[in-house]
Amino acid sequence: MGVTLIGFLLKIFAFNPLEVMHKDCDYELIKDKHSLPLAAMPETKPKPYEIQLQKGDRVFVYTDGVPEAINENEEQYGTDRMIQVLNGIKDKTVEETLLFMSESINEFKGKADQFDDITMLGFEFAKN
Repeated sequence: MGVTLIGFLLKIFAFNPLEVMHKDCDYELIKDKHSLPLAAMPETKPKPYEIQLQKGDRVFVYTDGVPEAINENEEQYGTDRMIQVLNGIKDKTVEETLLFMSESINEFKGKADQFDDITMLGFEFAKN
């Protein structure tokens, strides 16, 4: 996950890409070359990097259970749908966004069993 430091998000490790929305823009997928999960092997070393944030920027992080949620037809929710939903509700607060995303995923999967954890975190950078 990440830690905010004076307008920077220091990404130490997360297996999934980040979604970053710069103020008055759309969410975008920030892809990176990530390493193995921490503690997967004793010699695994994290590859940290920074993303500069400005006041009003938002970050959305999630586990793979979000895009890999399946519906009754065994179709995945997917990152494209996730970005589309996020960009359709970017006027909502961070808390409202997380609640809406949860509802969107539950509506999509219908009666299909949840086979993986679905964890989401949202952050908004408040000041520079």
